[in-house]
Amino acid sequence: MTGKLGAAMALIAPTGSDTHAAFPHPEGLRLVLETTLDAVIVMKSDGIVVDWNDRAVSVFGWSREEAVGRTLAELVIPERYREAHKVGLRRYLESRKGEVIGRRIEVSGLRRNGNEFPVELSISPIQDGDSILFVGCLRDLSERNALRLARLELSRVMRNMAMGEMAASIAHEINQPLTAIATNGNAALRWLGGARPNLDEARTALKMIVADSRRTGEVISGIRSMFKRGSQAKAPVDVNELFREVLALLRGEIEHQHVSIHAELSDTLPQIPANQVQLRQVIVNLITNAVDAMTTVSDRPRVLSVKTEVYESKSLLIEVEDSGMGIDPQNIDRIFAPYFTTKSNGMGMGLSICQSIIEGHGGRLSVSVGRPHGSIFQVFLPVA
Repeated sequence: MTGKLGAAMALIAPTGSDTHAAFPHPEGLRLVLETTLDAVIVMKSDGIVVDWNDRAVSVFGWSREEAVGRTLAELVIPERYREAHKVGLRRYLESRKGEVIGRRIEVSGLRRNGNEFPVELSISPIQDGDSILFVGCLRDLSERNALRLARLELSRVMRNMAMGEMAASIAHEINQPLTAIATNGNAALRWLGGARPNLDEARTALKMIVADSRRTGEVISGIRSMFKRGSQAKAPVDVNELFREVLALLRGEIEHQHVSIHAELSDTLPQIPANQVQLRQVIVNLITNAVDAMTTVSDRPRVLSVKTEVYESKSLLIEVEDSGMGIDPQNIDRIFAPYFTTKSNGMGMGLSICQSIIEGHGGRLSVSVGRPHGSIFQVFLPVA
């Protein structure tokens, strides 16, 4: 908190015609005092309060009858600042010089119960013949500061949740090839440990281990580049190849959930300018969500449909459709809102982040209800 309430009300410097401003008629001043939304205190040059409006009553706790006639310092100025108030008032009356006229400053005020609180203060001097009155307008900043702190806390929580969502996504991406490596490693051991080792099958399993190891390295490199300076740079990206990489990455989970894949990837698809790491993250999220949406389906095939095509010559369309339970029509307009989730263990940041990424590429992300089941997510990206 900078400045002191009493010193600020003393260290004022009327200049030019302000020094000789006419003192308003008492009834006019009373009307101003009664209608303003700020606490208004009128003080004489000897520090005695001569008026005190209703808002000052609610802010400081003293009634008008209790305040008028007493010194300002003992009513609203914290004790440690009162000597500075006296010195500043005396200096002003001797030199007519000060520094805070015409400014809004933040100072500490004192309530009747002894509690200090932040106050915004502005001061106006009024010449009344040979005397000067000081009119102070004060605004309680407690609620505003509390709101500011609440917003800072919310921002911190949002960052933590976003980082948690990202960490979960990163762990998911890395876990897929690692799981595949473990599965193929066990398979290779079985082929080699039999009475008649099957070298061909073991060799195939080992090749898959090598491929998954490289894929793990690519995932880690992509994650590392996401946090490097300049990681927002775009380069030509083959979306079909990106889809194939992601489907290979998630192969284990897709098979584990007994999901079949129906892919329609256009052979004439142009490359588009995009950040490959971010676009891969979007596709991973959409496919993972689609697979998750089908985990409870038992009365029909679980089908993941992916499609790419040129849309209206200027855009590239990426479509991910599932045959899951679908989205409640009441929630479809909230699906991209931060923290909204239909998952029991979800944080509601995945789709929000995806939407931000796509919008950052100049595109848009939309969702619609599937027919007869499931949901359809569509990404539209500019071709150039």
